[in-house]
Amino acid sequence: MIYNSLNNTDITISEFGFGASPFGNIYNKPISDEEAYQCIKLAIDNGINYFDVAPYYGQGIAEKKLAKALGKQAKEIILSTKVGRYGKQDFDFSAKKIEQSIQYSLQLFSREYLDIVFCHDIEFVDSKTILSIALPTLSKLKEKGLIKAIGISGYPLKTLYNTAQQFPLDIILTYSQYTLINQTLKLYEQKFQQLGIDIINASPFDMGLLTTKNCPKWHPATESIKKEVKHLLNECQKKAISLEKLAFQYSLAYKFPLSHLTGIGSLTDLKQCLKWYQTSLDTPSLNTIKTLLHNNEIRTLK
Repeated sequence: MIYNSLNNTDITISEFGFGASPFGNIYNKPISDEEAYQCIKLAIDNGINYFDVAPYYGQGIAEKKLAKALGKQAKEIILSTKVGRYGKQDFDFSAKKIEQSIQYSLQLFSREYLDIVFCHDIEFVDSKTILSIALPTLSKLKEKGLIKAIGISGYPLKTLYNTAQQFPLDIILTYSQYTLINQTLKLYEQKFQQLGIDIINASPFDMGLLTTKNCPKWHPATESIKKEVKHLLNECQKKAISLEKLAFQYSLAYKFPLSHLTGIGSLTDLKQCLKWYQTSLDTPSLNTIKTLLHNNEIRTLK
């Protein structure tokens, strides 16, 4: 396992990160407490030390399940969680709620501090709230030693970058912005480097879109993109190419981000991803995918 260091901290995280959002039963297959425990054990045994979760995932279910599965090991891993989003339309970035949320997470994981805390999905609220209330509150908690690193998370890179220009951040988490069908993060690489901000790239599978069976009904992609990806999956199956394997390996081959967070929803999925992680990128199959993508006019590979 390769590990990368977060700027200006003593935090070192595995480049293959464990995304615990599926622990909130938000995808097609629920995961039991026992299987969650087995996933955590296998992940740690294979060198994964970075785990990410949020109160929003399953309205608290994911955090509770991850804490229970980690047990005493919760103090030994690198943990990131989030504040500000608690439901589909439930956002609260007030200082009081943030402090309550942090205290709850600390108690849940039996820790004296949290490694990383993100303001969750900042594009859905007024930027003034993030800049004048949420981030200053996290900064004060960092000064008190309750948080080691603070950041923001969301999808639109322009919004994330604009915010980073106005407030000193340690790290940014973005998702689905470096995948087989979207490499927009590459366009912002130099900009984030100039700001001295590290990046977490989440969701190599584009929240299940680039999988055969785990794309949830709530996925925000347009019907046009879903149709094209389904066609791509069919073409890959005809050519005996695993789109999932290439999606995972393609993202992990990009070395700019500190870590690539991958949502783990079953022991089988984790075993498969670990196997892919230890295998070289299949360049001939990737070239075939590039051709198919171009022919189908999905967002083109750079």
